[in-house]
Amino acid sequence: MNLTTALLSSNYNSVLLFFSLALCIAGAVFSVQLIGKLNQSVGKARTIRLIWGSLVFGITLWAAGVFAAAAPIPTSQTGFQSTTLFASLFFAVAGTYASFWLSQFINNRLMLAISGTVFGMVNAVTFLAVAVSFKVAGMQAGTASAGGGPLVLGALFGAALFPLALNLASRNRVALAASFFSVPAIAALLVAPVTASPEIPYWFPPGMNLLPVSQTLVIAVLLPVLCAVFAASGDALDHHYKHQSRRAYRHLALQDPLTHLPTRRYVENIAERLLKDAEQNEKMCAVVLVSLDQFKAVNELHGYATGDAVLKQMSILFRAQFSEPVVISRFYGDEFLIINPSANTLDEATHLARQVRDLARRPIQTETYRLSVQCSIGVAVSPRDGQNLAQLVQRANLAAKQAKSIGGNSIQPYVTGMEENNRWEAALAADLRYATLDNQLNLLFQRQNETKTGQLIGYEALVRWRHAEKGQIPPEDFIPIAERSGIILDIGAWVLREACRAAADWRDPVSVSVNASPSQFTRSDFSGLVSTVLLETGLKAERLEIELTESTPIEDHERVLQTIVSLQEMGVRVAMDDYGTGYSSLNTLQAFPFDKLKVDRVFTQSLEQSPQARAILRSAILLGHSFGIPVIAEGVETEKQLDFLKEMGCQEVQGFFFGKHLLPSQIKSGREDENRQVG
Repeated sequence: MNLTTALLSSNYNSVLLFFSLALCIAGAVFSVQLIGKLNQSVGKARTIRLIWGSLVFGITLWAAGVFAAAAPIPTSQTGFQSTTLFASLFFAVAGTYASFWLSQFINNRLMLAISGTVFGMVNAVTFLAVAVSFKVAGMQAGTASAGGGPLVLGALFGAALFPLALNLASRNRVALAASFFSVPAIAALLVAPVTASPEIPYWFPPGMNLLPVSQTLVIAVLLPVLCAVFAASGDALDHHYKHQSRRAYRHLALQDPLTHLPTRRYVENIAERLLKDAEQNEKMCAVVLVSLDQFKAVNELHGYATGDAVLKQMSILFRAQFSEPVVISRFYGDEFLIINPSANTLDEATHLARQVRDLARRPIQTETYRLSVQCSIGVAVSPRDGQNLAQLVQRANLAAKQAKSIGGNSIQPYVTGMEENNRWEAALAADLRYATLDNQLNLLFQRQNETKTGQLIGYEALVRWRHAEKGQIPPEDFIPIAERSGIILDIGAWVLREACRAAADWRDPVSVSVNASPSQFTRSDFSGLVSTVLLETGLKAERLEIELTESTPIEDHERVLQTIVSLQEMGVRVAMDDYGTGYSSLNTLQAFPFDKLKVDRVFTQSLEQSPQARAILRSAILLGHSFGIPVIAEGVETEKQLDFLKEMGCQEVQGFFFGKHLLPSQIKSGREDENRQVG
């Protein structure tokens, strides 16, 4: 007799039979929720989810078999043979794990079919083994072990439905996935043999050590419940840690990982309060922008580690000299911003700038070098020079540029009309307008590699400007000017067209990444430009990736969102660039459907010395996994940095560790192979 017949018989406890079926369904639902999150997990977390999913389903499967076997209304003495019973429990868990593990080979249809067959047969063998372990006094030996039906049905339904269930689970369609997931188990259970009690009561002979049915049922209830509780607790703990990581990131994002000073974002958050306090107390709010002179040369001559040491030492000097209410922050790269919201006069604000200059002049001793650093300082005060932080910083920055243009190492208060007198920037902007026409721009390419294997997956296009008279001008100098003047639209179009043209000729069909600013997304038909360029160059859309930078605040969110969606509909990927250093990285990541997350080089290069940088990297990678998008870290220069990123599950990396920038001519083209074949 099988379970289907038993359900219609009055000699069987229908409550236990239906409870057996319910266990199959409950185990399927719980397991689907765990297995469905496998794609969001990497490394040890993935293995743990696999084990918990196997434990939950394997134990509930075994418990369902116990309830089905114990369903006959007893007329004779009954019990379970403990050795066979617990061997079946081990087999159920191990077999389920094996089927789940095989299913991870998602690109191999044969392996998926095999995993489904294994899953279905594990269901059937578990039920048969439990039935064999159930002993009834007076029952003829072997009556409970007959039946190949469960094996056949389990294998067929498993091969057909198990891969579908896994696919649905990965898309979070729990109900439908659980239905497909439980069908092989229910089918095997319904045709599994159950033991009928003899009409005449019998008792076991003395010395038979069998586990009583009542105790076995208690175990069959407690084990799934405990396992489910532990799994749910682990899931809740994982959710808690993710929430804590996000909170830690929000906190750390307001603190520079290198100098431990407040960041620009922090200053922007408190600026309104500082200005309001100054106004209420009838004080001036002095904004002092400190720009280190020739800092780029320090990095180039002595290395980035020395440059970082200089910045850290400067921050220590500033913190030791100034106390509340003065606010000190690392505002941008080699720039510090110092705000005194309680200055009485302009002379007092200038005195603050002199103190800063005197501190900066002190020799700085690093592990290898003793350096003297000079700085150009701009001063702006409210309400005279502006009513908000943006105006004050802009004008302090203009003053600092003026100080730098006359030789540096000086203090320059803002003077009305200085915008018009900023001739250097204006001249550079004028020359920049003709840079594309005069062939002064050129592209370099930096490799992007897979973290685990080191395999080349693409290149990032980087624009460089060689001025006809001034020589090579760094991107950090001319890109901001291009942004402010609107020239970025022409430069961006040129970079996109040249990068796609070069990539279309590469021998290896890897991707090419092109930077774009928010102004390109909002002030032009950027998606139309991309479509035109792809048609002109013949580059496949799938090979192009646009990196949206946060070099300026994103003002028209709706327009940017429309552009991103249009690009993605073409097949072009859109990545968020310089994550962690933009104007509102978390909000931006939440607002737009990015295909990739790119972590700024400042965190990668600081991770060996800074626990905060490591924490931010962990949080960023975790956020990427939570959003289901890959994460790429730029600025990788050492093996230790690469090893850390591997351990954290960062999928892609970019940096000098994999080689220097390449000219377009240094990347192998398809035409070389054609010429070689013709030759």
